[in-house]
Amino acid sequence: MTRQTRTVTRWRHGLRALALGLVAALGATTGAGAAAAATFPSQPIRLVVPFPPGGPSDVTARAISSGMSQALGQPVVVENRPGAGAVLASESVLNSAHDGHTLLMASNILSTGKALYPNLRFDPARDFRAVAGVFKSPHVVVVAPTFPGDGIQDLLRYADEHGEAMDYASSGAGTMPHLGTELFKQLTGAPMRAIPYKGSSPALIAVMSGEVPVYFDILLSAQNLVRTGKLKPLAVTSAERLAQFPNVPTVMEQGVADFELYSWFGIVVPSDVPDAVVERLNEAVNEAMRTPAFARQLETLAALPIGGEAAEFQAMIEQDTELWGRTIEKAGITLE
Repeated sequence: MTRQTRTVTRWRHGLRALALGLVAALGATTGAGAAAAATFPSQPIRLVVPFPPGGPSDVTARAISSGMSQALGQPVVVENRPGAGAVLASESVLNSAHDGHTLLMASNILSTGKALYPNLRFDPARDFRAVAGVFKSPHVVVVAPTFPGDGIQDLLRYADEHGEAMDYASSGAGTMPHLGTELFKQLTGAPMRAIPYKGSSPALIAVMSGEVPVYFDILLSAQNLVRTGKLKPLAVTSAERLAQFPNVPTVMEQGVADFELYSWFGIVVPSDVPDAVVERLNEAVNEAMRTPAFARQLETLAALPIGGEAAEFQAMIEQDTELWGRTIEKAGITLE
């Protein structure tokens, strides 16, 4: 056997050994994941909510935790960790054991956080993975009843007439009403300027009083004022008209292509939680979403269910991350 032949033979043996090693490692990983799923859950589960008690995500978390408890055979305990734009809650989950027993009720902040806070100590896209989407709430474009127009084209004409003096309300920098209106500006070229308020309630009051002309508010907050005629709806931001307001057209129907805006909530875990555990959690979330109690909760929140497989929710998060990253960069928004 020549030296060249011996070298080739050793090279082939080395490749074969490497391949066998990779197969063995994959088998061990798969086996460990399957074993983890077989004993999961082995203790109560914490569902960490980044907002105070009583808000939409908290109410929904408590509604879904009951159904998940029944599906999993272990208590699912809601824990509120508000503050720092969901950073405290996110870090709490990342600092816990990555075994599926600590979950995060995530929101759009998961897809906007890295662009808004460049100095975050963690990367939401890298460090979390989807379990299941829970619900999404469309927004509604509201103006005072005295506003001179009834639709989006009237709003665009009003903006052109007033130029940079055309203000819009936001419930704070980096919130979805703020980012959604910035996306609207980028798609239409409307010269509008953000006026931040400390939450949705003062922003709605500012629109009703005529202090600012328009607000892209989450439907949950604005729906009662719309129903009582204290605010005029120009459009909803969903892909299709809503059952609650069938006579209010969408933004896209009125000529602004590709404009959708939702505030969404869903459950995520650290990215290295085993696949089999994520699948078990996904099944439990979907089972909980099929209960009448959860359906009633969605109706109260004026929200649309998400559900489905973890991969579908993951794709939604990634699309949102790309969209809002691009929007934030173009608008020059940073919160640090």
